[in-house]
Amino acid sequence: MAWEIITVCLDPVDRREIDVALAAAMRPYDRDAPQDPDDEWGGRWDRYRIGWSARIPVVGGYEDDLRLVRGDSSEDTGPGYCDGGPRALLDLGAVRTAAAEAAGREWDEWQQMTAAFPPARPLVHFVESSAEPHDYFGREAWQAYHSQPLLAAVANRYGFTTAPFQRIPNWGDDPVVSFGLARVDFMALRAREALATDGLLTLSGEWLDPDLMGSSAPGLAGQLDNLRLRRDYLHFTDLYLMELPPDAVLLHVHIHC
Repeated sequence: MAWEIITVCLDPVDRREIDVALAAAMRPYDRDAPQDPDDEWGGRWDRYRIGWSARIPVVGGYEDDLRLVRGDSSEDTGPGYCDGGPRALLDLGAVRTAAAEAAGREWDEWQQMTAAFPPARPLVHFVESSAEPHDYFGREAWQAYHSQPLLAAVANRYGFTTAPFQRIPNWGDDPVVSFGLARVDFMALRAREALATDGLLTLSGEWLDPDLMGSSAPGLAGQLDNLRLRRDYLHFTDLYLMELPPDAVLLHVHIHC
């Protein structure tokens, strides 16, 4: 059991009625009272709360707008942040811009490092040529991937281990592939991934969770497929949130699942 952050989207609602509207939207996924007897997951949460620390930036000039929603500890982050409110009051563009700028710095650092080493092959190359492609941990492919001089240097610099589930912080997938993009494309990629949380509850009541979109492929190949599915989720979330009606309400909700 763990706490996660999900993004909940609600139709326009008065600030005083948000708790009621949120409860109605969340009810079908209550683990203690599932609405769908055929739901193999038996619900998604057993308790929730709005926010823990506000982290959605507010559009300048609207910091004191009474339509904004802030959780119990929001005061720690200052008036420029909140846990939700009408889409028009939330500066989602600032989140994407900050992610793009950070990505540019990461890309520059990666290029400086790679200049001293021969080009590295992506992980999928070793998975496809492995004699044990169905091994869940993909030990042979993983070890071959990390034996490359560039990846060994990355491991030494960032404390990156060869454990199958360890991935370089903030990079999220195979850095050989991601940093192989042009700088502007890498920045755009990270910007498109910045708005997503652990799950998305849409206006229509559909719950999207990348952890429930797993691949059926066995072994490490399946794990790579899962990374691709997760990226699809990140990009869909970005498009969905940016196109929400300006009066739709967007909330960051912490769930215990």
